[in-house]
Amino acid sequence: RLAASSNTDFILSKDGLLRWQGEPVAKIAAGDDTLKPRVILLADEQLTGASRDSVAHRLERWIANHISIVLKPLVEMTGDQTLEGMARGVGFRLVEALGNIDRREIATDIQGLSQDMRAGLRRHGVRFGAYTIFVPALLKPAPAELLSLLWGLKNDKMEATGLDEVPTILASGRTSTVFNPEFEPEAYRLCGYKVLGQKAVRIDILERLADLIRPAMYWKPTDDGTKPEGAIDGRNFFVTPAMMSILGATHE
Repeated sequence: RLAASSNTDFILSKDGLLRWQGEPVAKIAAGDDTLKPRVILLADEQLTGASRDSVAHRLERWIANHISIVLKPLVEMTGDQTLEGMARGVGFRLVEALGNIDRREIATDIQGLSQDMRAGLRRHGVRFGAYTIFVPALLKPAPAELLSLLWGLKNDKMEATGLDEVPTILASGRTSTVFNPEFEPEAYRLCGYKVLGQKAVRIDILERLADLIRPAMYWKPTDDGTKPEGAIDGRNFFVTPAMMSILGATHE
């Protein structure tokens, strides 16, 4: 019955348990590859031989399919043979980092990318931000929750504080949140938040904030055209309502 069940009969819990029709039948454990966890059956000696193999294969197929759907950009980037040279290297680093990496860490590699190489990575949804190289499609609750689980398994930190909490913050739609020093620092990054002082800001929002600040910072009184909102003298800027709005922050 299990082997013949449809995909909707299975679910992966936050604790790494695989449930079939609501009942725990297996758990996932770290494999050699973070995106390819092992499946460990929760069954006694009554399940043997061909039946056991059939159950194991069905669950392995389900988890592989589940990961390929929820984390599609990373899985497809891993298998893309058309990525060559530096693009393959950047793709590997991005997959290894589970979807986002500080631009400064791979600045030299990014400078070495041709336009065709960048286009190859953009096909997988990669965005080349001023501060972070990331995949916006992964900044959603389902991918963030799965990435946190897989990272916890791989690093033997399933019980780390923050791996459950930060995905919940992301799911609430918060573009920024108060930094909690008791949380595992990687929990913020896995969910697409960058820690800045006492705040953790979503990396896509940080890029948008920079896009608002940049023209205000570089405007000169001698420039022709419309004065950007928040601009003063080319050295300073006013904090504008738009800046506060996207951050979900007060002026203070």
